Amino acid sequence: MLRATLLVGLGGFLGANLRYWLGGWIAQKLGILFPIETMLINITGSFLLGLFMTLALHYTWSPEWRQVIAYGFIGSFTTYSTYEYESLRLLEEGLWLKAGLNLFGSLILGLIAVILGVALGRWLIGGTEP
Repeated sequence: MLRATLLVGLGGFLGANLRYWLGGWIAQKLGILFPIETMLINITGSFLLGLFMTLALHYTWSPEWRQVIAYGFIGSFTTYSTYEYESLRLLEEGLWLKAGLNLFGSLILGLIAVILGVALGRWLIGGTEP
């Protein structure tokens, strides 16, 4: 149990740092006043989780490594709480359109990203099993 905890923590460390670096890079490159970096990271994380879990379950990767990647790395890479906080800030500032785009864009595009990740995973393994 200690080994798994340490490995999930390592995955979390790597995912959180990638999120920090990538979020800052996206914000700097796009330079817009909208939390697009959070939305893009959540959509990417949704895609990665769908793809990873499809492959991991098909190839019966160990539950320990599934937890390291899914809970640790991808879990810390995605930013659901930040997404909610930024949405609240946009609402409090009266930026209704941006808040709506953030809330519904992340929700809908995140679901589409999971679907695409699962579809890619199924295609890679040459089947359609869940």
